[in-house]
Amino acid sequence: MATHLGVDWAGGRWVVVEAGDRTRVTTEPSILNVWDAHGRDARAVLIDIPIGLPPDRGATRGCDRAASEYLGGRGSTVFSIPCREAVESDDYDVARERHGAGISSQSWWLFPRIRAVDALLRTRPDARDRIYEGHPECCFAAFAGGALETKHDDDGIEARLDVLASIPGMEDLYGTVSEVIKTRREDTEWHERLPRSALDDVVDAAVLAATAATLDLGPRSENRPYPTLPDEDAGIDPELDVPMEIVYPGSGAETEPFE
Repeated sequence: MATHLGVDWAGGRWVVVEAGDRTRVTTEPSILNVWDAHGRDARAVLIDIPIGLPPDRGATRGCDRAASEYLGGRGSTVFSIPCREAVESDDYDVARERHGAGISSQSWWLFPRIRAVDALLRTRPDARDRIYEGHPECCFAAFAGGALETKHDDDGIEARLDVLASIPGMEDLYGTVSEVIKTRREDTEWHERLPRSALDDVVDAAVLAATAATLDLGPRSENRPYPTLPDEDAGIDPELDVPMEIVYPGSGAETEPFE
């Protein structure tokens, strides 16, 4: 069985969830560490960070608009990412001027992580072939048959664990992730670098790993089809030569709970 990774930023660390040959949850301090320690041996990596930036001033990404529309009333969980010139600025006012429009604070705080992933993809062609962008809320919505309510409380996390439990073949993933959630809630020293505040990031990384594994997502060079938002005309980032798209399980991914 191949290994697939789900990766999410958790305020000071990257949460990495592996699904496949082995199932585990761990953290890394940088995206380069994620790739060197885990990604090299993975069939594919699905990460909750924008990949691909529009080249033109004032432009935004069609995948962000498509994901927001897909989530309906939960569309505000998708942040609109501006052009490359704006993202590469480390000054907020300069970034706004380069974009030619306003930039939300949520998008702004993503910029350092976007730049880190972008730098990895620019310098490592093998990473560019196997790292894809996903959005956890779109993945959960596809598996659940509709968008879920907020993840920032215990009920939200439990609802997402229930979705993970319903995905065929992900029993080991569900068991591992639910145990991590349980031990951190009880203040057990599972991992010093994973605070209780990062529990929602664990389930987010888990659904990304489950999505990649369910789709058997593989290298771009294989030219295999996979569902994306938008489903066509995503646009290409000329710097990376990859489509600006969000991978998700597809509209028919609803599942039934396992016994």
